[in-house]
Amino acid sequence: MKSNKLMAVLLSGIMAVSILAGCGTDAGTQTTATTTEPSESVAETIETIETTEETPPTEAPSADPIERLTQGRFMYKFNVDVNFDMTNYYHFYEEQPIYGKIFYAGLCINQMNVAGTYEIEEKEFQYALWPDRDAMVAAEESGEEPPEGTAPYTITFYGFDGTVLGQAGYDGDVLYVPEMTSALAGTSSSDAMFYYEDANGENKEIYDGEVGQVLLDLVAVDEPTSQLKINHNGRYQDLVNMEVEGSWTVEEGTDGHTYTLTPDDPTDIGAVVTISPDGAAATYTPDEGDAVEMKDAKEAGPALTGSFSGEGPEVTEGTAAIISLYMYDDGSAKSTMSAFGTEMDLDQGTWEAVNQYTFSFKMSSAGEMVSELGEAGLPEIHYVHAGTQIGDMDVILIYVMEAE
Repeated sequence: MKSNKLMAVLLSGIMAVSILAGCGTDAGTQTTATTTEPSESVAETIETIETTEETPPTEAPSADPIERLTQGRFMYKFNVDVNFDMTNYYHFYEEQPIYGKIFYAGLCINQMNVAGTYEIEEKEFQYALWPDRDAMVAAEESGEEPPEGTAPYTITFYGFDGTVLGQAGYDGDVLYVPEMTSALAGTSSSDAMFYYEDANGENKEIYDGEVGQVLLDLVAVDEPTSQLKINHNGRYQDLVNMEVEGSWTVEEGTDGHTYTLTPDDPTDIGAVVTISPDGAAATYTPDEGDAVEMKDAKEAGPALTGSFSGEGPEVTEGTAAIISLYMYDDGSAKSTMSAFGTEMDLDQGTWEAVNQYTFSFKMSSAGEMVSELGEAGLPEIHYVHAGTQIGDMDVILIYVMEAE
């Protein structure tokens, strides 16, 4: 059972690497299987199932713009070449306890993303945008200015930490996202009109690929492989006893928060998770079995003692990734890249202090590195790392945190 959990942990890490892997199409995979022809009666049954299976009908979207906002998706799509369409979209969720109204913006076919909360108000929003990519490209050649307009609603985007990310206009059918007020400013999906689509429409496969953003990350106090992740899209991954996936709901009370976990497979075991009012303690109680004390996964590992940071390659035009090199009190080190609120691991290794101003690293992929004192009077690392998810790295990282 524990081996299944460890495999799931590894797979989840591999999947996370793909979030910022680029904006190209995925390579196809092939499988080979040995099959036998079904009997005539079995074949007839299969044919009957295949010909009668239909996609369940969806309800018509509400005429109320506020209700309509959360019933579909808002897509900005344009052709890159004959075989490839770039897709970028917003998904707005209904309000719920604790977290409020959550939004998700999927970039580059869900390979990059932004998530947070939003507020919508009946307030006019001025915009100047082209209706589609073709019109914008043609205007660049002619020098025309985009048409101006006014939307009756204003949507304000926030990070989960409360930071204002930007604003957009909305009229019930179109989301107007000017570049300078966009949560996605500087990316391929800013400065554009996003059009309403049914979630089960032609781009359903893209919408179904929405990447879960972790809202709550817990680990058992006495067992580091016993983990629980609560994601923004109403889904969870439970690795406390074995791998279980399903949906969650949460209630807010005077004694803390209570999450109810309902597995997809009715034969799997559900659970209830209670979080203390200060968030310092959590108890996982399965429908069958003993309760497990848990804590925030950020507190489970070694403590951070110092770090280096610098600007790396562009992940999209005008937006560079931030490259960080972290040092921990157990002598371990890791490098990461982050963009649009998503951070992913690049490399791991060890570090040691040579003296007060010099640090040496031995990384699995980047190799050995030693800091030098830079012009600003701070230690600097020349970080060279070939073959990362966004290309070769050759950047200068500057010391940004004093070691304790």
